Amino acid sequence: MMEQREHMLLDQVDGRDRPVGHIRRADIFKKRANFRVAHILLFSPDGRLLLQKIAPTHNRHPGYWGSSVAGYVKAGESYENAARRKLQEELGIEDIPLKRLGKISMLDEGAKKFIVIFTATYGGALQPNPEDFAALEFVSLNQFQAKKVKRRFTPTFEHVLQYLFDKLPAAKGG
Repeated sequence: MMEQREHMLLDQVDGRDRPVGHIRRADIFKKRANFRVAHILLFSPDGRLLLQKIAPTHNRHPGYWGSSVAGYVKAGESYENAARRKLQEELGIEDIPLKRLGKISMLDEGAKKFIVIFTATYGGALQPNPEDFAALEFVSLNQFQAKKVKRRFTPTFEHVLQYLFDKLPAAKGG
């Protein structure tokens, strides 16, 4: 499955997130090509945020903690469709309301990464895909704000989390 992911075709985008061509996922960082990802911050009904510990088999940030769900946007795919695809692939969740929190960007190994962040609330059973996750944990936002959550986070999740806190209290919901 990992090899298939590396051959996934993505939209290469310009500095303003406009498609300019296609590129294989495996070539993004070699060519420093701008690209798109979707992140979903999944909240429990009582307001706790689901964190994922990335599986040790992943080539980027294995063992680090990150967004509830995150993934590359395939060529021709919308950010929302990518978010829905990843929710289903990684957690077995389908057809839940997503709220678009916003769009940010950051440099990632010389490439500009455009990140659209969605939030959702979900109280059902999770079916985590072991290829994606080493662990899952719900954490209260108060624990983050009090700096009581001690984990190694991916650089992207740190960026996403800062954006979330800048947007509170409007961030939660779904």
